[in-house]
Amino acid sequence: MTYEMTSVTATGETGKGAGAATPTPRTPDHDLPDKAEPDTASGTGPDVGPDTAPGTGLTRERVLAVCRSNWEYRGIDDASMREMLDELSGHLEEAAAAGRTPQDVVGTDVKAFAAAWARARTPLPLRVLRMAALIPFVVGSLLLLTHLLDRTLTLAIEAPRIAFYGVLAIGAVTWGMRRGNLGFRRWMLLGVAALPVAELTDWLIGDDPLFRLPLWGTLLFLVPGLPYAVKDFRARRRDPSEG
Repeated sequence: MTYEMTSVTATGETGKGAGAATPTPRTPDHDLPDKAEPDTASGTGPDVGPDTAPGTGLTRERVLAVCRSNWEYRGIDDASMREMLDELSGHLEEAAAAGRTPQDVVGTDVKAFAAAWARARTPLPLRVLRMAALIPFVVGSLLLLTHLLDRTLTLAIEAPRIAFYGVLAIGAVTWGMRRGNLGFRRWMLLGVAALPVAELTDWLIGDDPLFRLPLWGTLLFLVPGLPYAVKDFRARRRDPSEG
């Protein structure tokens, strides 16, 4: 769902004047917070440039940083987040060129603005669907790596292995949905945290093979999350600076 902010630019031009109220941006299904009006009539406001909101120190870079952090926390996928940041950056640049401040675009509460846009762009059911697809994808990736390391077309699946991979998958996807990419160090910490679960499962159930998983079965685990993984990979390729 594309965030509709063009109305902000249009109404902002017609609402000029000392007593004019600043327009409120809207998403298609959510009203954003009202924006505070700068004290322009009294002439006592601080002398700031168009890139800074009067009296708040709210700069374009600050708005983008707060929105990025909020969207990463809410699990917006990389591709969508970059599109949203590019669109927001464009609107902020247009506002600055027209002599308006970032606060005229996003209002006084940047976090509320970012949250409203995130809810409109990626509703909770879609985020849950993404998480449900990525959990088997992570499990399949780990199983595929085990196939390669063991140089075998079939894997003996034991209860401790299921517990270990399950904790890794749920932890990785949950962290990725809320905080962004794990990184190598967090992957290692997550693996260490999963070891006691595997040991406890081994003690309770044992390590006898439950079944054997062929390579084609492992590949099936990758199918649900593959579109999301490809989309995120392409987004990172388009923005190498994000690593």
